[in-house]
Amino acid sequence: MDFPDILNFLGRLGVAAYFLWSVSFNIAAKAHHLSEFKRVGAPAGELLFWVGIALSAVGSILLIYTPTAWIGALMLIVFTLVADALFHRYWTYDDPGESVMHKFFLFEHVALVGGMIGLAAGTL
Repeated sequence: MDFPDILNFLGRLGVAAYFLWSVSFNIAAKAHHLSEFKRVGAPAGELLFWVGIALSAVGSILLIYTPTAWIGALMLIVFTLVADALFHRYWTYDDPGESVMHKFFLFEHVALVGGMIGLAAGTL
């Protein structure tokens, strides 16, 4: 393993650690997330919640293992983009503070998706 491979692995490990942490955090906040699904009018909130948990957990594990990293990255990218499309539509919030917060979340996630694309490309 050369230096770029080590850096790629450390980057994938960091992203995977974040998403694995988010799995436990989101399970603990399940009631809040289910109310958010209801607020945005998403059907089958309970099912969508568990699909998101599965994408995050399995995607993280696949991201760590080099031969499957691109599949894990794709799963995490899909999860992130769908969650953003549902919950971080900053222009729909009346409260300016909430609007700004969701704008930050959305654009941070755009950067995260870009980073995951780069990490996945480094394993191909």
